[in-house]
Amino acid sequence: MERRKISFVIAVVLSALVILFCAKETVIGRGRTESKSGRQYFAAMEKEYRSDMSALLNEKGYQNSGITIRWVSEKEGVRDYTVMIHHRNIKLLDEEERESLMKELAGTEFPDEGCTFCYEFLIF
Repeated sequence: MERRKISFVIAVVLSALVILFCAKETVIGRGRTESKSGRQYFAAMEKEYRSDMSALLNEKGYQNSGITIRWVSEKEGVRDYTVMIHHRNIKLLDEEERESLMKELAGTEFPDEGCTFCYEFLIF
């Protein structure tokens, strides 16, 4: 019985070490691609961009629209953004009106020209 307890404890300790090692490598791997100043630079631009988009949507009559911005960073530090907008009244627009709204949103300037953007309306 004592031998089973020792085996169990060893297995738990080894499992914990493996989990900690994997978590540490994941965090280190994410941090290598961009410096802290680079992350702060993009965070400031994203905040301003979200504010501009929100103001445009409010102006168009879509107050309290949900704006979700996701990004993927490339090796060169360039980011590919996906901007998802959700508001219950957008589903009332026909395809042409949605395209027009999307073009206006795409016209909102983002200071870093190396970034790419894809816009989506979440309609449910």
